[in-house]
Amino acid sequence: MTASVETLHPAEPFWTGRRACVFGGNGFLGRHIVAALLARGARVCTLSLPGPPDDSHPELETRIGDVTDPAAVRDAVTGASVVFLAAGPVGGGRHAAGVMNAHTAALGCVLGELPVGARLVLTSSVVAVGAGHGAVLTEDSAFPNSNLKVGYVRAKRAAEEQALAAARRRDIVVVNPGYLFGPNDPGPSVMGRLCVRFWRGNLLLPPPGGINVVDVRDVAVGHLLAAEQGAAGRRYTLGGANVTFAELFAGLARAAGLRRSVLSDFRPALPGPALWLLGALGEVGARVTGKPSDVSLELARLFRLKWFASSARAEAELGFRARPLADTLADAFAWHAGRTRVAPRGLNRLWLRTDRSAVSRGPGVAV
Repeated sequence: MTASVETLHPAEPFWTGRRACVFGGNGFLGRHIVAALLARGARVCTLSLPGPPDDSHPELETRIGDVTDPAAVRDAVTGASVVFLAAGPVGGGRHAAGVMNAHTAALGCVLGELPVGARLVLTSSVVAVGAGHGAVLTEDSAFPNSNLKVGYVRAKRAAEEQALAAARRRDIVVVNPGYLFGPNDPGPSVMGRLCVRFWRGNLLLPPPGGINVVDVRDVAVGHLLAAEQGAAGRRYTLGGANVTFAELFAGLARAAGLRRSVLSDFRPALPGPALWLLGALGEVGARVTGKPSDVSLELARLFRLKWFASSARAEAELGFRARPLADTLADAFAWHAGRTRVAPRGLNRLWLRTDRSAVSRGPGVAV
């Protein structure tokens, strides 16, 4: 197994006794950033909206509040030399549209209260790097998706541009994680929900696009590396494997010891018109029920593209490493299997069933 970033860069002396603030500390990524900081001896304060409870630790101070509230932000960052902004809404569709401006609002509030001399690490996203139809993009690539009608993409890109402009006079580093998978996902996250839906047999065909998949634990450590070694005003992609959704679904099946009864390689992908139809139906369902839907027209726009990116800069300048995808998916399956149903039922067992010859930690996705 490839050595993880924790092994390559323990960096305890840098963090021992240092006060750090994590906004969004009870989120999927935030809780892993907190764990990585505490493991290295840091003193941590978090400010988060109500959500899954944080793990208790003598050096952890948790607060409930809004990162757009100047008073709450001011109290949280007092005495901190490093601040991680990992808070912000994720999702698509009509329910998410009205809250996406929270990304720029939160950044503006944090910049206004950031202590003199403190470093800010902003969690952006691979979606702010861009996507196409197979090209692997870097931090220096021209952004190709300015006209893409996806609120999350626009919000992340706008916050990143705001941060990089402020970095001319402030100590700010931007990191662009890929799509996060892994254990300890009590939310669950957007990708966690996708995994569970797949393992239950509720996703028949993969979308036509692809994503950069990375372990949340490695991205958390990548944030610490950016705080320690990153250059102010610079972006760092923290990614793992670039895979199509067909390849991802095959990897998820192997992690769970499942196989398809037909079309074992999870091809063909869902045709574009069918993806748009599902997105439209999801929007209608959300309007009727008043509840968010996991499927929307924005998601259809997002997943028809390939969000492929290179982490070469982070690897060269920070020492960032991502573990094998198979290990990440196996760990994610083991964690979710201990907390919810992750097996197909009823008619879903006609097309997705247990692979008696497989082991849960099978070979990785070929890319």
